[in-house]
Amino acid sequence: MLRAAIFDIDNTLLKGRSSERIFIKYLLKKGTITPLDILRFLCTFLFNLLTLQGLYLKNNKSYLKGKEPAIVREEARCCFREHIAPFITPKAREEIERKKAGGYTIILVSGTLDVLVEEFKEALGASAAVGSNLQRTDGLFTGRLEGIHPYGQGKASILQRLALQMDIDLKNSYAYADHYSDVEFLGMVGHPMAVNAHPVLRLYAHRKGWSVVEF
Repeated sequence: MLRAAIFDIDNTLLKGRSSERIFIKYLLKKGTITPLDILRFLCTFLFNLLTLQGLYLKNNKSYLKGKEPAIVREEARCCFREHIAPFITPKAREEIERKKAGGYTIILVSGTLDVLVEEFKEALGASAAVGSNLQRTDGLFTGRLEGIHPYGQGKASILQRLALQMDIDLKNSYAYADHYSDVEFLGMVGHPMAVNAHPVLRLYAHRKGWSVVEF
């Protein structure tokens, strides 16, 4: 069985930063998305908030509605190289390299966009990576997600699926994440690591005897 080191991305590999927010700003500056796209995104967000649709708040990618996947992928590649990769913390890179040297398989599981997660996978030499899968219809993005969203219970479900597919020994694996919503995900492995931890996760980790580290 494989031993794995499974990493979240936002505020774990990137301390205090959201890769998707960086990407949105980049797309606006490039003109790939417009203020009208952002207005649509905000209106959808408010509608979901007012109608108490829970995780639909995170399912809202309406700023990408009608965009061509090939263009967005190329923009993701450029944005990652110029504005995201430089902020992967040295300690995060060092930990990944240590785990590789120790024979661990590197896996990324993150709620950020799949087009960005693929860039992290390539840059860090991960064996597998799962992000928020952008839905496509008639060759264009719909502004919605499809499949299991890698957040909360969804992230834990994805890890369980990967463990079955890749024959991962979870009891001898590591998981790294920053947020209290990752408690179930972290609790699935033998070595949970609370990284740059949200105060609630930090408190929970201390009570459970989990490692608390800063990248």
